[in-house]
Amino acid sequence: MLEKSSAEVVLKPAVDAVFALFDGQPVLFSATGQKIYQLDQVGGFIWCRLAQGASLAAVYHELSTLDIVEPVARQFVRQAISAWIDRGLLDVDRRTSTNCAFSAILGRHRINIRAESRDLLQRLVSLFCASDNVDGQGDITVEAMMLDDDVLFGGIDAGIHRCGIEALAPTIKAHLTDRLIRSDRSVFALHAASLAKNGAALLLCGEAGAGKSTLTLQLMDAGFQYSGDDVVLIEGDGTACGIPFALTLKEGSWEWLSALRSDWDGVTHRRADGAHVRYLQVSNAYNGSLSVSWIIFLNRVASGSPKLTALNQLDSMKWLIEGAFAADGRLSTTGFFALKGIVSGARSFLLTYCEAVEARELLVDLCDGKA
Repeated sequence: MLEKSSAEVVLKPAVDAVFALFDGQPVLFSATGQKIYQLDQVGGFIWCRLAQGASLAAVYHELSTLDIVEPVARQFVRQAISAWIDRGLLDVDRRTSTNCAFSAILGRHRINIRAESRDLLQRLVSLFCASDNVDGQGDITVEAMMLDDDVLFGGIDAGIHRCGIEALAPTIKAHLTDRLIRSDRSVFALHAASLAKNGAALLLCGEAGAGKSTLTLQLMDAGFQYSGDDVVLIEGDGTACGIPFALTLKEGSWEWLSALRSDWDGVTHRRADGAHVRYLQVSNAYNGSLSVSWIIFLNRVASGSPKLTALNQLDSMKWLIEGAFAADGRLSTTGFFALKGIVSGARSFLLTYCEAVEARELLVDLCDGKA
């Protein structure tokens, strides 16, 4: 059971949300969304009371004066609040307890996490590999709080968002990843896992289900240093910087990992795609940029021995562009030449494999100059 906070969430209109009446009809205007939303009389009443600083408990009680019984009033208010939050019309007027706080290092960024309870905080702590106990301001401060059965969180961008408790960590990870992709340092990003070997980067590129995380685990066991399992930021100078969140593992690998790591006891989280995942924190994750020496495109098959097929630079470039994404959805000329520099300086291969443990040996030999 998730512990509840004694502090009450107070909601207020977002700075760019405007209330108005047209022939007595209450409406909201969102300057960000450039949309007008019509309200009924109850919705207008709820909005005005929140704008006046009323607590949710007060709004529930006052609706009873309109002959709306409290259970129905709570339902009306929660439906309205959920819709307004999703449309970016509401903000939170409160600070969460700093007694439940955590700081983490993520690449070159310092992330501050504040939550209203230790249970809520622990779900977010599991996302990060490297903690940071130094006092001070972080690049990004995330605040999370409960509102009935939802979690409200903000600080990553200008608005607040909501999700279920099981979806909190994956949702925060997605928002933070998007924030880092949009940072000024990177010109675009690749959907890839990254590992460090002898001061150079190995990239594992592949779609969901290609086995990036499982193969990453195998390579870590063989002496590679973990740098990220999902997204690699490419900077203008052609270097690659992983985003070293804790390693994400789907259900199929839990039993195997439990046998390998007796101390592992992951909390289950639910991603937006419905998949259940757990996170494995890596103590010596690499934070920083590296030149890329090896690019491996994964082709997982049902059976057969692992095989590496060398790729020419043009094919490698085409495949990387297909898996690249930029903040504005376009690969710029700067990004193109950064990617060209990576391809020109790295060896590219297609890895066709069935078992990760066998593919591991092939990649170890490759990086050691034996293959």
